[in-house]
Amino acid sequence: MLAALTPEEIAAIVLGVGVLAGWGFATAMRRRDHTTFVLARAPQLPVRALAAHDDAWLRGEVRSPSPLRCPWFDVRCVAYHYEIEKKVTRIVKDSNGKTRTEESWESEYTESNTVDFDLHDGETVRVALCEGSNEAMESTGTDYEGSRRRHSATVLPLGATVSALGVLRDDRTFGPMAEVPLIVTPATREQRVRSSANSENWFFFFAMFFPWAGLTVAAALAQNARVWQDWLVPAAIGLLAVVPQWWLLTHNRLIRLRQQVKTAQKQAGVELAMRADLVPNLVGVVRAYAEHERELLERLAAIRVGDDLDREVREERATAATARSVLLLHERHPELRADTLYRDLHERLWAIEEKIAHARSFYNDIVTEWNDRIAQFPSSMVAGLCRYAEAPLFAAEIDEKLPPRLS
Repeated sequence: MLAALTPEEIAAIVLGVGVLAGWGFATAMRRRDHTTFVLARAPQLPVRALAAHDDAWLRGEVRSPSPLRCPWFDVRCVAYHYEIEKKVTRIVKDSNGKTRTEESWESEYTESNTVDFDLHDGETVRVALCEGSNEAMESTGTDYEGSRRRHSATVLPLGATVSALGVLRDDRTFGPMAEVPLIVTPATREQRVRSSANSENWFFFFAMFFPWAGLTVAAALAQNARVWQDWLVPAAIGLLAVVPQWWLLTHNRLIRLRQQVKTAQKQAGVELAMRADLVPNLVGVVRAYAEHERELLERLAAIRVGDDLDREVREERATAATARSVLLLHERHPELRADTLYRDLHERLWAIEEKIAHARSFYNDIVTEWNDRIAQFPSSMVAGLCRYAEAPLFAAEIDEKLPPRLS
């Protein structure tokens, strides 16, 4: 069929395929960029620290009161995909009329099943696996039944250690909600986020490569290039032609990253406001047991969140130090341990501090990427023309760990 086409027609087809492939990868890059942001935004939390509508990463052991059993292999699990294959022999003819025998394995029967499971890390939460993406399947290997039939399966077995991204919903199940998917994976949060970010970079590369390759090959075909030197001019033409594509993709990428900086700042503001809302109750409980902690109580009462988030960010180091001092009050005043309200407030403050620490780190990661992107060549050319400025880092990057929770 291609032999009946003129070089110009073949060149047009190649160009069209290259442009369409580039557009497809550009679309995939935009989607993956948003996915990476959602994955990175969720903090790593223990089950005990979850509150309703929290999106988070959990890591723990797979448990189930009513597990499945994988056929043939009899493995206790919460998900399986089982397959029986048979060996098929065929006699085929090649283009010269000669016959040969070919053998291949073909699927004869498949069966799959999934149930929700409990994720345990000291506390337990029900994970709605049936509503999510299961990346944690393990192979059971292949078991041969004679020489012409074999059995294989992948399972998510009981006792496996997995990470789960999702949202704690109103019914106390952990699953997808709004833009946050449910993902169950053997990887850690950091590994899964890094994998998503790497694939986003590859999508960007291919979004540029395929249009360039299509233009280069089309130009070479149009001028009937025969030796490699004849390809130099088409390659240069293709490179120049994709500059607008690169500019547009880079500009849009910077726009999305700038919006992510703003979103990360707002998320930090939400967590700071939740901490401020908790303060009055804490002050009241602590004062009843430790009135002489007046200086600490005054600093604690001064914690507030107003309209100037930048100021709150600048003052966060001192505020965080005060909150950590409050989390240690029960060590100086053991009688606080017996106060149910204090224990509840302590647990809530500990969870909020964990979320603030993540929000702070997440914001700084996004800002660092933004500052690097607008400073590094060649994206700095786009940033310079658009007059993009560096964003300030969260001033309170605190290295010490949170005090332990009340046992």
